[in-house]
Amino acid sequence: MANRTVAIYESTTEGGKQGWLAVEIPEKKPDGSLYMKDNRFGNFHIRWYQGVDANGRPKQHWKKVPATANSLPKLTQAITAKEAKEWELQHPERVKPDTTTGSGQISIAAATFQYLENFAGSKLTIKGHRHALEEFTSWVSCQNVGDITRAMLLRWKDHLVRNGNDELTAVWKLIRINKFYKTILKLPHGAGLIKTTEFKSVLQKKPRIQVYKPEELRQFFAACDERQFVLFQLYYKCGLRNKELAHLEWDDVDLVGRVVEIRSKKAMKNGDEKKQWSPKHGSEGEVALPQDMVPLLEKLKETARCNLLFPTRSGRVNIKLLDQCKLVATRAGLDPSKWKIKSLRSTYATSRLRSGYDIATVREQLRHKDSKSVEHYIDFLKNEDLIKTGAVDKGWDA
Repeated sequence: MANRTVAIYESTTEGGKQGWLAVEIPEKKPDGSLYMKDNRFGNFHIRWYQGVDANGRPKQHWKKVPATANSLPKLTQAITAKEAKEWELQHPERVKPDTTTGSGQISIAAATFQYLENFAGSKLTIKGHRHALEEFTSWVSCQNVGDITRAMLLRWKDHLVRNGNDELTAVWKLIRINKFYKTILKLPHGAGLIKTTEFKSVLQKKPRIQVYKPEELRQFFAACDERQFVLFQLYYKCGLRNKELAHLEWDDVDLVGRVVEIRSKKAMKNGDEKKQWSPKHGSEGEVALPQDMVPLLEKLKETARCNLLFPTRSGRVNIKLLDQCKLVATRAGLDPSKWKIKSLRSTYATSRLRSGYDIATVREQLRHKDSKSVEHYIDFLKNEDLIKTGAVDKGWDA
């Protein structure tokens, strides 16, 4: 079995002799990218162990990180190459050694590995492209990149929508496959199978807001057990995202200052290994905690078995909190398909706007990058106010 650890080295020359300097990955931004001062150029290589030599010892492999635009590669490219190789070692069954088929064309499987190995971007971006490629590869019937057609891509988009993806998600996956196609075949700008402008109406469409009525919330919370009540009150009264609460630790909760901090951290996920986690789009920040949540959290803390607020029984990050939401909704006699963590976040936003928060404050509490991200909540309330005040019913001449 291969050692899945891949290291980055920089080739150096001193006194006419070549040497190797181990490269440490510097601290990253919240979004997973490097700070500009750390993203330097260098003659980077990656090293890993795979197989054994003639003496039965682990066999060492080296690979040079490819340069771009007639210059040395940047450290981000080296990190991407390292992560791609680690993924290959972890999933050898998904990588085909042959880069071409009998016809001389590059196969989709080999091209996928090549594309991801050289892809420059944050971990979240790479993950999005990898997921789209895995879905497409499992669906498409052709073997070679050159055999992919526009009709195939559009049929795949329809397949995604039929199988639960919303239109926007399906379009973004389509765009990622189109970028893969253009990159592998080295096509010029605008020469892909689709154009982003074709889906302008979908990409610019404002998200549909779903919020819960007071009677629905009362019915839902009445069906919670003691632990679930605290869990979903936090979602509702702090507007947290699903993974933010799943990774929330007691170190992040200031019960005296009544603040919840959302930050990057290492958390227990698989086995005894701690893995780095960062909030979506680097949306770190602090959220005000309502007073009535303090005694609930103090009581929960008394029985805490680890630093996570809502861990699994084995003390790891619980990735199935949404399942609990569905279970509570079913128990309450509500439609479970309509109960989502995202809708509790939307309910928080509209509730705070009704309670006097201005747009800037709501944006800060939700930790969005700009006010445009909260404008759709304003639009939702405008229609509600027109109906509530009766303005929509006044002034008609006929």
